[in-house]
Amino acid sequence: MIRWLDMLNALVLNFLAGILGLLACLGIAQVVARYVLKSPFGWSEEFIRFALIWCVFLGAGVVVRRGMLVAVEAIFIAVPASVARIISVFSVVISIVFWAILVYYGWTVSGMVGTLMSGSLELPMRYVYLAIPVGALLALVNTIAVAFDPPPSVIVQAAS
Repeated sequence: MIRWLDMLNALVLNFLAGILGLLACLGIAQVVARYVLKSPFGWSEEFIRFALIWCVFLGAGVVVRRGMLVAVEAIFIAVPASVARIISVFSVVISIVFWAILVYYGWTVSGMVGTLMSGSLELPMRYVYLAIPVGALLALVNTIAVAFDPPPSVIVQAAS
């Protein structure tokens, strides 16, 4: 199951890399259209904003699994290994609770926006707000995976 999740994370990461490259090109095209051609795209800024929201939430799950979130490593260095393990377990439990709450309320909020449409794309805002529960669900599953198979950086920190 963890191997399947790691393959999914690799696909998500490659997809996000492609999307970010596309968004960078679109941002450059928008600048050229606005300042050189004097005819800006009316939709590109909103599209970039919404796509970046999705990228952040999907990327959160990947960085959880890889142990790349910001951590206060000084605490792990300063305490005995047994205390560091307790702190690691507590951190994983708190993260699981956080992601579960975010899934629940993200789903609730995405349902509350109803028929609200975005300004220039006329896209249902529900699709934008769905980034919250989808990304949080991916992060939740990855946090559970970290509990059973920590990334190397977490193992090193807890063993110090």
